[in-house]
Amino acid sequence: MADSILDRFKEADEVEASVDTGKKVKIGIIGTGWIAEAHVKNYLRCPDVEIVAAADLVPGKAEKFCKDNGIDGIRLYPDHKSMIDAEELDAVSVCTYNRTHAECSIYALEHGVNVLLEKPMCVTLDEAVEIIKAEKKSGKILSIGFQPRFDENMKMLKAVVESGELGQIYYIQTGGGRRRGIPTPYGTSFIEDKTAGLGALADIGCYSLDMVLNAIGYPKPLTVSGYTSAFFGKDPGYYPTHPEYAKVFGVDDFAAAFIRLEGGIVLDFRISWAMNMDTAGDTLILGTKAGLRIPSTECWNGSIGIVENLA
Repeated sequence: MADSILDRFKEADEVEASVDTGKKVKIGIIGTGWIAEAHVKNYLRCPDVEIVAAADLVPGKAEKFCKDNGIDGIRLYPDHKSMIDAEELDAVSVCTYNRTHAECSIYALEHGVNVLLEKPMCVTLDEAVEIIKAEKKSGKILSIGFQPRFDENMKMLKAVVESGELGQIYYIQTGGGRRRGIPTPYGTSFIEDKTAGLGALADIGCYSLDMVLNAIGYPKPLTVSGYTSAFFGKDPGYYPTHPEYAKVFGVDDFAAAFIRLEGGIVLDFRISWAMNMDTAGDTLILGTKAGLRIPSTECWNGSIGIVENLA
């Protein structure tokens, strides 16, 4: 039965779409740190896209970013407001610290600019509400950076769920993590509260949640019981060369939740930046007719392995 179900979703129509390069989509980059490199790399692959401006609060950072990434002749600004005010942009990529996602996105939407907002969407529920209000009022497009949705395995997962082959879904287990993976190679921006606001939950946990919630159509959550901890992040021994990082660690390195969703679905979630285990477990989607297992990866980064049928 395993092959009979999954084989139905392996066929794909390969249609080469034509691209109109007569009018370029003008893009501005807000925040020129590490993640912005991924945005720029993919924009440069699009013949109908032109990066025209970039903004960063740190003096000289945008200039170096453009030089390192081979972007010539674009205009640079000291902040997102001056860039949006001066340019006629079609869209912006918001690649700033988590704490500033909301203000940058709202300002862009209020000025008639479409937004690709790097995940996590923001830090608080109130911020999320205000971002959505701005999107609805503007009539523009807001997209959160869950690009793994376009991965073939992720699309297969959603197709299988939507087909009804699993029957009524009643239980989901998801999450993942890293045995040793607190992201400090880029300094402390991922672990300080003033910049990140959230830790493992927002960095990699949001990918895990989106993977399953997108597959089942994002039913409304009814109740949530959550837990976070920071045993590893606050331990100076975790950072042999930078024990001082433990003093500024202000986010979670582990998070778990038990969520009840509309439709009688229970979601058991856990995510970790550091743990005394290689994995917190595979993702399971259990239905009344069949089940799916999505194997955990060595270093969770939003991608998934081959979907396995458990029926």
